[in-house]
Amino acid sequence: MAEQQTQQPIRRRRQSSLLNTSTNNHQNQNQNQNQPTTNSNTIIIMSQQQLLVNYLKSKLPALISLAIGIIVGLLFALILSSNTSNPSRKSSEWRGGTTVPTWTHSRTASTKFSVPIPTLDQRFRVFNLLSTLTGHHTQSCTKSSQKPYRRQVYERYEPLLGYDPTSSSRAKSKAAGTLHLFKHLVPGSPDPDQDFTGIIDFKGHSKLNLNNRRSSSSSTGSDSKQGDSSSSTSGRSKAVRRKGTGHKYFFAINLYNSFDVIPDLFSTMFKVSAILGFQNVFVSVYENGSSDQTKALLRLFDGLSRSVGIRVVIRTSLRTRGAFHHRIEYLAEVRNAALAPLQELRDSEGELFDTVIFMNDVLPCTDDLLELIWQSRRQNAGITCGADYIFHEEIAQPVFYDNWVARDINGTALENAPFESIFRDPPSQHKFERHLPIQVQSCWNGIAILDPAPLYAHPRVRFRMARLAEGECSASECSLICNDYWNAGYGRIVMVPRVKLAYDNRVWQIIHPERKNLTVIRGYTRLGGTPDDPTADPQDRAWFGPHDRLFRLEESEEIEMKPEPSYVWCWGWDGAGDLDGPDVDPIWEPTKNLTFDPRVIRHDRGFDFNF
Repeated sequence: MAEQQTQQPIRRRRQSSLLNTSTNNHQNQNQNQNQPTTNSNTIIIMSQQQLLVNYLKSKLPALISLAIGIIVGLLFALILSSNTSNPSRKSSEWRGGTTVPTWTHSRTASTKFSVPIPTLDQRFRVFNLLSTLTGHHTQSCTKSSQKPYRRQVYERYEPLLGYDPTSSSRAKSKAAGTLHLFKHLVPGSPDPDQDFTGIIDFKGHSKLNLNNRRSSSSSTGSDSKQGDSSSSTSGRSKAVRRKGTGHKYFFAINLYNSFDVIPDLFSTMFKVSAILGFQNVFVSVYENGSSDQTKALLRLFDGLSRSVGIRVVIRTSLRTRGAFHHRIEYLAEVRNAALAPLQELRDSEGELFDTVIFMNDVLPCTDDLLELIWQSRRQNAGITCGADYIFHEEIAQPVFYDNWVARDINGTALENAPFESIFRDPPSQHKFERHLPIQVQSCWNGIAILDPAPLYAHPRVRFRMARLAEGECSASECSLICNDYWNAGYGRIVMVPRVKLAYDNRVWQIIHPERKNLTVIRGYTRLGGTPDDPTADPQDRAWFGPHDRLFRLEESEEIEMKPEPSYVWCWGWDGAGDLDGPDVDPIWEPTKNLTFDPRVIRHDRGFDFNF
């Protein structure tokens, strides 16, 4: 028993040792099995760390450069903010005699573009040209006009007077008061204290009224103009009358690097505003991105405008078109910026305008602008434009310019060609050569007179780019607004060939030559006709003839409007290339089938006739 008891602990110790041995062996096996996994994880972690280190080494220079750029930018912003916070520089926004509270004007730093300080010679030229209201390139527009033309001008544009001319103490009659004003428009006018008994027509008959009676019906036609325009009376001509005090004009002007044309542009606008009445004129100027002294001239113009009582809003910006900004969208935004006060005055003060004059950087004469306004109201046109020209180096003469926008009444594009071959439509070309008003599908051509009714409507018409998602041809913003005028019911669009516009002095001198005395120069002898016949002088038969060409009787007649064409020739611009004009193949784009007649007069802006 004692031996058995002694053997049992020995067995237990053996069993426990065996168990410990098996346990240790099992643990060693587990450690041996887990050791490869631990080694592989360590290798993966080390490789990831190595990749991160290599990535940081490769990107470290760029990160350092970015950090330096951010620091420099912040320092530069702090410097600019400290400069702009100076009270002496808080007059960045400058306006005329009115304040439009709804406009939020903002400017970026003026150091973005380096604009040199004007020299003493430049400052002298600015004050000499602008402060004296004397045009530089267009100063000879009406300097030596023939007497019959002066008389026609006095009678023709008298309805545009923005005040009662009889208020002048020196005026003996209404006509005399008119002459006091128009003598500044056409130098060399007769003595206003002398009796003036009308105008002289192209047949030499005195006391003829060129302002024919407009048809009283709102339909398109000109059936009632025969008798009134051809009869002459023994007394004073019964002129067309309209109280100009009730007709308001809104000038919208876009400028970009326009230092050379601003004196002429604003000189003309001052003279026209004097005719229309300063109290009836509002001027909105939007200038952006100019690198010359355009902004300096605008400051002078602002002061001069307020001194004579013209309400003016001048807004400037350093904004330019970005590399990825669609050109048509950008131009539409710029033009809408010039029209912004039109809506602001309506919304804030309830003020409405009757006519909108949209001007580019062109060289207009005073009577050119008056003729466009007169024709716009005479024809009750939705849009009225002149004809602009540029110099063609290959043929060494001026050619018609804006054929990207201009379309005849058949929807065909006009040609960049000399005067004799611009229209493909024979009736339109015949009128163009005779300087008669022409109905067109669309035009702009430097200056456009707009009926503001579609701009006030809801939804209102505005400049825009094409709706590409709807398959609309990517045409010019000026073409699209003409299409929108048709669709809004204001499709009476007129082109006035008498008004010839240029963008530089070279072309202006060619298309406005000085009238020559052919009798002295070439021994010219008149064969038939009368001295007041516009077809008797060969100079007046040429398209580039003198500026004082006598008015034809047909130029005062109302145009018989035609419906819109079914298709319009469209050149698109997709913006893929570097061209500033159309860069895709042209197409015939169908027009909308309207359920109403767009030729009907919906906003009567015509003259009142008191006979």
